[in-house]
Amino acid sequence: MHAPPSTHRNNDPNARTRLVKTARRTIAILSGPLLLAAACGSPAHVGNAPETSVTIIDPARAGLYDDVGVRPGPPFADPQPQAQRPAALRPVATVNGEHIPRRQLIDLLIETRGLSYLQQLIVALVAEQEARKLGLKVTARDLDREYQLTLEADPFNGKDKPALTETRKEQLIADWLKSRGVTRPELDLAMHRQAFLRKMAEQRVTITDEMLQREFRIKHGPRAEVRHIQLAAPRAYPQVQQRLSRGEDFQNLVRDLSVNVLTREKGGLMPPLSKDDPTVPPIFAEIAFGLKPGEVSSMFEAEGSYHVVKLERMIPADAETFDQVKSHIETTLKARLVAQEMQLLGEQLLMKSKLEIVDPVLRKQYVERLGRREIIGPPLQP
Repeated sequence: MHAPPSTHRNNDPNARTRLVKTARRTIAILSGPLLLAAACGSPAHVGNAPETSVTIIDPARAGLYDDVGVRPGPPFADPQPQAQRPAALRPVATVNGEHIPRRQLIDLLIETRGLSYLQQLIVALVAEQEARKLGLKVTARDLDREYQLTLEADPFNGKDKPALTETRKEQLIADWLKSRGVTRPELDLAMHRQAFLRKMAEQRVTITDEMLQREFRIKHGPRAEVRHIQLAAPRAYPQVQQRLSRGEDFQNLVRDLSVNVLTREKGGLMPPLSKDDPTVPPIFAEIAFGLKPGEVSSMFEAEGSYHVVKLERMIPADAETFDQVKSHIETTLKARLVAQEMQLLGEQLLMKSKLEIVDPVLRKQYVERLGRREIIGPPLQP
């Protein structure tokens, strides 16, 4: 983001405060496991080792993000009163009478986790900016909806279809955060970002009757269930032929020869395919519907990869009529298309943004990771 001209940090306290306030009201994409969990317990005594004295001084306040351009150094004991020190030098803690300055902690966080958080804020801000241009606002109800959608899609909440109580909602959120190693502030940011993107995406998605008919054929028409081997190269195909000619089980070949991790873990089994299935190249359905149950295809190429499939069974069309399931189809189709549009919109807004990264550490990390294609984003402004 799952991210300029000056090589000095912003020395304007008001500008930094504005940045902090912006960060609080915008949102960002989740980018993986987060920061640190610190555990403090009673100090252990070894021999005559002195007991360590630790004092946590600093509350979290936006004003203390003011930057005076001081680089970190070792902890120090400073007789100067706290109120007279620049914000960056105010201690966050003291250990045996020596201070740990705020600047040291901030620089460590920037160097180790800063780019990940910056990417979240960038995507959040471009989404909010575009929504403002369109006159769209996010309400508390919109945010509640995002939490509800997130929880409904999660295994923790598979049974809670009715409206959640606040207690149950918080329990599920805690479980969700724990299972993904994500903090609550990150989730809150993500929900805001999602709400802005959803507002815009829903205006872009239109469902036609033709689309519903096609979705009905995909979900309820005849389908083919196949197992699949994705070969590393055409030279592996003769081995497939030889082993099949000896009567070896197809799943053994999947395990030994397929380079597709997702299907390999399931013995090569793919979700049932319809003739109109948009999730696979058209040649898959064409070949699958041309086989008889138990029959194995020849090797074929699809989008630069080489495949062999075995037809397990043909699934006849469901008994439901289009009118009986139309409402459900429309709901699920719209949800899928809106999600796709949100992803596309987020990337488009990010790529067309004019991005400057002033901090030299973050700027260097961004350029290097962008060059290695580990992240997506626009080139930085010179």
